[in-house]
Amino acid sequence: MRTPMGQFLAQAAYGAYLRESAETIGKDLKKYLPESEIEKMRLLKQLPSEVFTATEGAAAMPFGQMMMKFAPGYQNSERHRLAKEIVKAQAQRIVEKMQKAGVTSALGFNFYDLRGPAYLEYPVNTPFRNSMGRVGRVNDGYGTAAHWQATRNVGSPYAGAGEGQRVQAGTPDDIPYIATYKEIGVERAVTFTAEFAGEGYTDNVADEHIRGLHSLWLQEESMLLLGNGGTASGNNGFQLGTANTPVATLLNVAGNIANATKVSFRVVEITGLGNPNNAQYGYTSAPSVTGAGLLGQYTRLNADGSSLVVNCGNGIVSAASNVVTTGSGSANQVSVSVTPKAGAFAWAWYVDLTDASSPTKANAILTAITTVPTYTFNLAAAAGTQTAAATPVQTDFSAQSGGTSGGNPMANEFDGLLTYGATVGQFVNQLGASFTSGKDGSIVEVDADLQAIWQLTQAQPQAIYASVDAKIAFDKAVRSSGTNPSAYRFDYGRDAQNNLLGGYVVSAYQSKFSMDKNGGNALPVRIHPMLPPGTIYYDIEENPYPQSRMPFVRSLLVQRDYYGIEWPLVSRNWTFGTYAHEVLAHNLPWACALRTGIGAFTG
Repeated sequence: MRTPMGQFLAQAAYGAYLRESAETIGKDLKKYLPESEIEKMRLLKQLPSEVFTATEGAAAMPFGQMMMKFAPGYQNSERHRLAKEIVKAQAQRIVEKMQKAGVTSALGFNFYDLRGPAYLEYPVNTPFRNSMGRVGRVNDGYGTAAHWQATRNVGSPYAGAGEGQRVQAGTPDDIPYIATYKEIGVERAVTFTAEFAGEGYTDNVADEHIRGLHSLWLQEESMLLLGNGGTASGNNGFQLGTANTPVATLLNVAGNIANATKVSFRVVEITGLGNPNNAQYGYTSAPSVTGAGLLGQYTRLNADGSSLVVNCGNGIVSAASNVVTTGSGSANQVSVSVTPKAGAFAWAWYVDLTDASSPTKANAILTAITTVPTYTFNLAAAAGTQTAAATPVQTDFSAQSGGTSGGNPMANEFDGLLTYGATVGQFVNQLGASFTSGKDGSIVEVDADLQAIWQLTQAQPQAIYASVDAKIAFDKAVRSSGTNPSAYRFDYGRDAQNNLLGGYVVSAYQSKFSMDKNGGNALPVRIHPMLPPGTIYYDIEENPYPQSRMPFVRSLLVQRDYYGIEWPLVSRNWTFGTYAHEVLAHNLPWACALRTGIGAFTG
């Protein structure tokens, strides 16, 4: 038990602590006590000291000095109760501080919950590669190209015969075909450290193998659609050459071009692989007006130290258009158009605002790249920096032909389905115009295409593939009835929770031109992410001629199917490649058909 002097010293020490900790105590009181209690303390502080009498006869002493626990008057006072509240608040703060001490999750001693293996979150939409047959050799060997022959005209002279007479002898045609094998592949690498570091989470070597194979599939799909090997022997592609001369027209529309400005244009055409609409395919990223412009070609450094010159898919710049002069206020926009060539899917426009006559290439500056062969200029100045005199647009780089790689001619791209359509099939450019609705669920342009295919081949395609924007225009044109009574009624249904279901899709198109016993066949309408904007492609995959002996309509002839190579170690890296030797063969190339330059449907 403490002596009175010990209690006096303890209370004195506590008083000193209270004085030194006044600010902290004030914060604690505000945090842990109601405002009414704090106000009572303020009032008591202003009153004079209370005097109490100790039961043991001690002399009376003022509040704030040593007060014995045996003074009941003090123990029952308001001052005593509030003093206990102060001590309670202090104790509560100390307890909370103790509760926050030690190891918490915020300190960082936590398990890292990494969910393996690594996710492959990218699309691999390759419907043609997935569905197309892969045909190996049928002879003793392969050689460097596949050859075949076909008859397109059976030779049918008039069959009427006079009595006892013979008739004229018929002569069929004989058409030779050739498709040169191409080699495609991808290379990947994983360091030893990356392999070891990934153990327990994901197999980095295996993951790189599968990512490499997916990359090869995507490149293969793009080649199956848009590959262009050019016109060299064994190829069935095209060269865009020099673009046709564009024609400029002054519009009677107010715009941003200064009055009395002389305006002329030049244009360069670009292939589908030269202007890809996503990053999964193409020779390089899509050309940019504000960037470097058209590249022409670039040199790719290979994993073995060799190099390959890659053409970027553009043709040669055109001659200058006619020169037009803007008016005053109401005629300050100029449109330009060009007759497109088959195989072109984009157009780079160079504008000259300097030359009044005999426009020069050096004064024509890249201003726009469009996916239709028309453009309306309404700028105060050209948007880019590349001129029509730039080296990349003076040579035809539209196909992967010509040039050399390691002293050998380039032979790294086979011809695709749309390329066949551009060379020997039907290739129609709609020049930015929208579809024409037949007002009865039909589309005038689609019916024209199907009719043309029928008249040429007595066959019909099995599917229609469309770019996203062309599919939207297609759907709207089918459902449009214009000012006529609608051929269909669209009811808005409800689901099980009575939520309104909106949106309709045209999933197929009924062809009128078919030998089907039911009078027609429905062609599925599908989206393809690699089709150029504003494009539909009619795909024929089933043999329409049962007597033909054709093993397929279009297929990949494979000199050597997918194979992988684990390269010898020359550094602490696992290096490997995946390759294939193949070529697309089309036995009915004249049956290919596509329509591009389709604008948004306007009704």
